[in-house]
Amino acid sequence: AKDAAAEAKQDVADATEQILLDISGSYATKSELSDVEGDLQTQITANADGLASKVSNTEYQQNKADIDAELLKQSNALKTAQDNLSNLQSAQGEANQKLIKAQEDLKKAQDAVTALENDQATTTEQLNSAKEALKTAQNAVDKATADVTQAKKDIATAQGQISDIQDGIDGLTSRVSTAETNISQNSQAISLRATKTEVNTAIKGAKDYADAQIEVESKKITQTVTQVSSKVDALTSQKQETYYYQSTSNTTQTGGSWSTTKPQEALGKYIWMKIKFTFVDGATSETSPVCMTGATGAPGTPGATGKGIKSTAVAYQAGTSGTTAPTGTWSSSIPSVSQGQYLWTRVVTTYTDNTTSTSYSVSYIPKNGGKGDPGTSVTVSSTSVTYQKSTNGTTAPTGSWATTPPATNAGEYLWTKTVVNYSDGKSTTAYSVSRNGTNGVNGTSVTVKSTAITYQASTSGTTVPSGTWSTTIPAVPVGQFLWTRTVVTYSDNKSTTSYAVSRQGADGTDAFMIVYDPLNGLEFSASQKTLTITAKVFKGGKELIDAQVNAFGAIKWYENGSATAFASGKTITLTAPKEVYATLEN
Repeated sequence: AKDAAAEAKQDVADATEQILLDISGSYATKSELSDVEGDLQTQITANADGLASKVSNTEYQQNKADIDAELLKQSNALKTAQDNLSNLQSAQGEANQKLIKAQEDLKKAQDAVTALENDQATTTEQLNSAKEALKTAQNAVDKATADVTQAKKDIATAQGQISDIQDGIDGLTSRVSTAETNISQNSQAISLRATKTEVNTAIKGAKDYADAQIEVESKKITQTVTQVSSKVDALTSQKQETYYYQSTSNTTQTGGSWSTTKPQEALGKYIWMKIKFTFVDGATSETSPVCMTGATGAPGTPGATGKGIKSTAVAYQAGTSGTTAPTGTWSSSIPSVSQGQYLWTRVVTTYTDNTTSTSYSVSYIPKNGGKGDPGTSVTVSSTSVTYQKSTNGTTAPTGSWATTPPATNAGEYLWTKTVVNYSDGKSTTAYSVSRNGTNGVNGTSVTVKSTAITYQASTSGTTVPSGTWSTTIPAVPVGQFLWTRTVVTYSDNKSTTSYAVSRQGADGTDAFMIVYDPLNGLEFSASQKTLTITAKVFKGGKELIDAQVNAFGAIKWYENGSATAFASGKTITLTAPKEVYATLEN
């Protein structure tokens, strides 16, 4: 826009200069008119008394030819001025075209602002700066438009003033014609009328009038050209340019250069953008660079032609296998399933191309647990005590154990292993260790002096009971624990205590099972925008009514991967695809 405006301004300046040159070269100068005046004055002065007799037809024709020649020069000058004014109007038309070009540039700036608004990476600061620049450009174009309109009015005024010059020339021509008539009619009275003062006044008046009109019109044309030039300058109030940079990084501009041409997107490359503003005084301003696009990924493999779901059929059947689908008759309602059998669910999906797919899901209806075997009491069937020496006092040795204590050297350790065998075939092993101190007295071997086995029932399988221990096995309620305590007392009156625990098993309870009952299938389609799923709860192969479910707890719905329930209740409705499942929680 700036270049176009500068070109328009130069065109106007050239046209103005030519007009002034033509005017100065075409009009008679003051000196030339003075020469004419001098000649006339000389003639009139020399022949004042005998003017009537000397104003012959030849002399009159000679003076008339001079005046006609002057009028012809003035007319030619006026035509030249009119032609140059026409050229000025053409230049004004070219300025209008360049104004249109500036408006097109403004449209591009508007499009650039729109692009920034649509670009999510654009910052508020960048967008505000672009909008402010766009507003300034719009104001400049509006002002230029108004100024060009005013320039047209000024040119019209100049045309009117040139018309006035024409009228003046026409008047001078008329005056010459009148003088010719008067001379013809009143040749005897010329000596009285055609005095030096009158002729001088007439010629000087015409000359002064022409000079004044030329000067006035020249100034007005110059003023008009100046106004047009100033208004064309307004077109260069601001220029906006968009630059692009293709970088190998999405954080910095590297591996490329800035250009006003937007590069093609390329694999692994990022496109950056900035806007540069150039003002009338030559000052510039740039926005901060913004990464417009991410790296272009490799083209994906074209997907197969899609197809929609036409219908979904859900059917059920009981079976004795949990791995092989049953071959009997499938039912649209859930059948009664015996304990120890399996409930199979078959979903047949028919697609819009009339192909089908079949999927199965299976759940097991567990049997009631049987009663556990009664616990049996155990007794110590045998006890063995063996010995082994070692240089380590913390880790039991792995060598051969002897029934008699071996001799130990000072600083060595004597390990004692006590194995107690019970009547149920189980055993317990205990270790004790002593050290042969330097210059110490020989240690004495120990033997098992006595063994005491007692029993106690408890509700805990991890914490030793603190009640009374009994030498007989007590009755243990279902679900509680039988503790056995063995106390071995040695010949040195020291003892070791060990415990064993077993649990009295309880009858198994029926398992809960949740089956999903989709009214319209389990998949979304173009015609099915929502999906309603109902969770049915079974226990022991029988479906529970709502009151039975509520007595146990509540049905809660979870999305895969989330630990927080997003809904509760028997039925949910989905408006978007999700992977969900239901649980029964008490």
